[in-house]
Amino acid sequence: MVFVALGLAMATAAHGQAQGDTRWSLVGSRSSYCISYLIDPALAREILPSDAKPAPAGSGAGLHPFLARTVQDEPRFAQWIPASICVGYYDRVTSEGKVLAQAKGNRPVIIVTNSIAVQAPRGMPGATSLLLDILTDQRPLQRAGDDVGVDIGSISVTSRVRVEGDDPDVAMDVDGATFHWSGHATGESSVGRTRSVSFGYAGRRSTNWVVTSETTPETSRLMVGGLEILGTNPLAKALRASPVRAVGPEEVGGTTTWTFHKQTKQ
Repeated sequence: MVFVALGLAMATAAHGQAQGDTRWSLVGSRSSYCISYLIDPALAREILPSDAKPAPAGSGAGLHPFLARTVQDEPRFAQWIPASICVGYYDRVTSEGKVLAQAKGNRPVIIVTNSIAVQAPRGMPGATSLLLDILTDQRPLQRAGDDVGVDIGSISVTSRVRVEGDDPDVAMDVDGATFHWSGHATGESSVGRTRSVSFGYAGRRSTNWVVTSETTPETSRLMVGGLEILGTNPLAKALRASPVRAVGPEEVGGTTTWTFHKQTKQ
């Protein structure tokens, strides 16, 4: 993230940097942030595969502070499922010194992830979330995913200013849910903290992957603004029904590393 924010410099302690693993470096974040929320367990069953076992918010650490406060103040939400949509705008993505995707002027490389907290996703006991989608606006990055055996979908993210001086309205569509975000970073910058996340992900031909991610941003700032969700599918309903939707913090600079590790059958 997604990227959380959307960073991933992988915590490979559980699986190691095995021979054959693929590592991507997401370099120079221009702006990365996550939309964190809670999913009603009934809606989670509509979104997740039938064999996935959600991990309720009350059973784990690492929640966004706003989500943690909501669960603390309203214990009934402890059974709801943490989830996030993470968006990142990068200068480039590289792998073993090769540039996979490069920003062009004011058009950065955009990567979006969509994940939900699941127990041992795809049978990976070291992972904490199921990665439903990896999306990008860069066809070369999709081809790089094809080469590895990992599906990466396409996304279009548009940004426009309605009134001069206003925050731009950022619009994107994720699995039929349309997001409109208008906001900005605020307050003093703080030194970014390294974060590690590990996902289970479904690959081609019934393959399972662990996608580990570690993000080391240069700076971090809080975000303020407005978020509108449109759509009638389960994801859109889940986002609108959430008792809290937290956007941010915004992370800038640094590097996020993703490691793709194919899980072999024992």
